[in-house]
Amino acid sequence: MIPATVTANDLIAPNLRRLTLASPVLRGLTLTGPDEYVGLLMPVPGVPLPTPASVDVDGLNIRAAVADLPKQERPGLRWYTIRHFRQDAGEIDLDVVMHDDHSGPGSLWCAAAAPGDTAGIWLCNAIWIRHADRPLFVADPSAVPALRAILEFTADHHPDDLAKYHVYVVAHSPDDLEAGLAEEWEEKVGSLKIIYAAPGMEKEAVTTQLRRAAASDDPAAAPEYVWVSGEAGLAKEVRKVAVDELGVDRDFVDWVAYWIEGRPRP
Repeated sequence: MIPATVTANDLIAPNLRRLTLASPVLRGLTLTGPDEYVGLLMPVPGVPLPTPASVDVDGLNIRAAVADLPKQERPGLRWYTIRHFRQDAGEIDLDVVMHDDHSGPGSLWCAAAAPGDTAGIWLCNAIWIRHADRPLFVADPSAVPALRAILEFTADHHPDDLAKYHVYVVAHSPDDLEAGLAEEWEEKVGSLKIIYAAPGMEKEAVTTQLRRAAASDDPAAAPEYVWVSGEAGLAKEVRKVAVDELGVDRDFVDWVAYWIEGRPRP
């Protein structure tokens, strides 16, 4: 675990906060990919952050290490993608979706975090792999920071690839998203759809659009590779449709569940 200090906490959309964390250790970090995610350990109010030795474990089972701590000392643990990494400054930005009632531990802690507060960073890895001519990306607001990081990385290093990218974003409202997604990327990628759906209807909205695309021979529904991240039910359903209906080899579907509807995902 890397102890870090909050240096900024900005509301970048009505339901989205950008948390900036700094640590000298981050100056030596090399990302494994643009959508690298980390575990954020959020201390109990009034309780110091656990020492790195108390949660650094063999086998990388950070969940078990945190669960073994006394309840009154146990930090919250949630997972976020690195939106920006400034190696020279030893800083990362994490974009945190604020739930309507701010009831989740991540939302509660991030809503109150102030410069000077401490948190822990547990390094993980990236998911996306550049290996297909026709990738399909599907993201909800929790995964849009990763998606945008992938698009920016591609624009910087493989700009000719962008025209082959097909992107689906599903959200409850524009308030859940950093501004400028369509304006910046719609003309650069093969296609981009932003779908607004009522809470609980996200996976149905996305899969309906995918089936319509398949029926009309839209190239977005003929991917060689699928990257889908966000709520667990959404990710699993898109994976199922991609394999069973769009003919994608299951080995070419990368997915990660950042959260689970209706219950915590520690």
